[in-house]
Amino acid sequence: MVSGLPEHYFKYLYQFTLYFWIMKRLVFVVFLFNSLLSYPVFAQQNKAVATTRVIDSLYAVLKNQSDDTNKINTLNKLTWQIIKISNYSKADSLATNILQLAEKLNFQKGVANAFKITGMIYFRQSNYQKALENQLKALPIYQEIENKQGIASTIDDIGIIYFTLGNYSKALECYFKVLPIVQEIRDTNTIAEVFCNIGIIYGEQGNQSKALEYLFKSLEMSIKKGNKDAISRNLGNIGYSYLMQGDYPKALEYDFKAVAQAQQVGNKAVIANFLGDIGDIYYKQGNYAGALEYDFRAMAIAQQIGDIDEVANLYSNTGEVYTKLKNYKQAKTFLDSALGFLKKTGNKKYIENTYGNLATLDSAINDYKTAYYDYKEYMAYRDSILNKGTAQMELSYEFEKREDSIRAEYKQENIIKTAEIKRKKILNDSAIVILTLTVLLAFLLINRQQVKRKKDKIISEKEKAALTIDKQRIEAEKLHMEAEKQRIADELFSAKKALEDYTKSMVEKNELLEQFKTDIEKLKNLKSKELEEVRIEQLEHLNKTTILTEDDWGKFKELFEEVYKGFFIRLKEKLPELTQAEIRLICLTKLKLETKQMAGVLGVSTETIFKIRYRLRKKLGLSKEDSILDID
Repeated sequence: MVSGLPEHYFKYLYQFTLYFWIMKRLVFVVFLFNSLLSYPVFAQQNKAVATTRVIDSLYAVLKNQSDDTNKINTLNKLTWQIIKISNYSKADSLATNILQLAEKLNFQKGVANAFKITGMIYFRQSNYQKALENQLKALPIYQEIENKQGIASTIDDIGIIYFTLGNYSKALECYFKVLPIVQEIRDTNTIAEVFCNIGIIYGEQGNQSKALEYLFKSLEMSIKKGNKDAISRNLGNIGYSYLMQGDYPKALEYDFKAVAQAQQVGNKAVIANFLGDIGDIYYKQGNYAGALEYDFRAMAIAQQIGDIDEVANLYSNTGEVYTKLKNYKQAKTFLDSALGFLKKTGNKKYIENTYGNLATLDSAINDYKTAYYDYKEYMAYRDSILNKGTAQMELSYEFEKREDSIRAEYKQENIIKTAEIKRKKILNDSAIVILTLTVLLAFLLINRQQVKRKKDKIISEKEKAALTIDKQRIEAEKLHMEAEKQRIADELFSAKKALEDYTKSMVEKNELLEQFKTDIEKLKNLKSKELEEVRIEQLEHLNKTTILTEDDWGKFKELFEEVYKGFFIRLKEKLPELTQAEIRLICLTKLKLETKQMAGVLGVSTETIFKIRYRLRKKLGLSKEDSILDID
């Protein structure tokens, strides 16, 4: 208290100041909302016009070029520009022209480049199988001509494919193969980029200490090179890694540094991204005013560069903040607007997040019917993303199985082409020999000796070629066995991840039921019970109908069996007298769930869990020091 003024005076003054600040921001948001649909169109049109001009100039250059390597280089540049405007059919046609001309000129670098471009075209169209096949055709050619820059770039592209599919172990394998190559040719910028990519993958795997190790390496190299754009990205990635660890002061420190650095180079996309991260950190700290301020700043920049997905995501985050502030009207406006934009763009991850925020909002305003609908939509999109990730991992494993065979097939094609060239050469040589023998009978003996030597040489070459093919076959079989071992290990990892996700989903589902029960008790205590009878009846019906079903346990059992092969058979043989409840308790114990989580999943009280556990220990003759898990 200051100057003798009452305490409530300062409370009202604070509330008025906060209200004024929010209203000031809302005026800005209304302007932003009105201009959102028009400005990105012009931004995209300007980019398209600039690209079209470059394409026209390259077509003009092509008209005056003959069929040589210069023409191939121009076609390469033209194809990349065509890819930028997403005209993939035209880009594919140009890539085919490059391949045909390069093969005609026996320009191996051009052939490899054609396969590499074709792989990128398929990647842009999400056809990862074809993308990988073409990259694997390009790689042995670059290796044969010892083009290290091409080798590094192609392996890097393969790593990007595996990263996109969520197969982080294979992506890391590719980046660690690239690293010594770019270090040898002293490509500092690429080294820094590879370090950054490795750090990002470790972060996605949850290994934040490793992530920070490589991100700081990348940052140090970028600072030495004076690459301000790379510096800003590294700083932001370091900030995100600290955010994932819950170290908010460190996260803020590096995100502010990242924004300042990005502002120096004018990279608006990076600025918007890390301003949004700062808003997220403030939200997690409970600084809702700060969260709104930085979300609005990020929103303005994202709108300016035409990134509608990011604008909609920031709308969703802003709605979440307003829910916390209990400004439910503004929260509803922002969340509905976000959902409208995202339904058009189809970004499932952001739609999932928005439905989650809507469920929280509708629960806060006691609109449980709508909250239940929002939650079902949230779970549907979440399951869709999870299933897509599983499908991508399965496709990734198929790639791993085919990787060696694709390389072997292309090497075999090269061997056949080489043999065909040699065969034609032999035929030509034979014709010359016959003509010479006809004209110069006097030199018959000499010529016969020369022919014999040539035949011996040809036989020797064929024998060497046969030995080389056998050696390559043995090597291919060895690589296939290694790939199969890796596939099995990755399948086990995928199964464990799926089991963890499914178990987490069941726990979250039952936590929501517990929340519904709490809400029912609150409604029952209201004075006007008669007015709430219908709502209470609906919630009680919902509580009864959404308890975990036998089908849920059936799917859980399948996932559990994938991770712990033969577990249920061994358990049945060893302990045939176990009840269904005891078996389920053993499974959840093996997954290291807490007692409260077990109770939620099984739909019983914690006291019931203790009783089942006590009976099980007694039946098995276990002491307090013995673990239930010892029975497996």
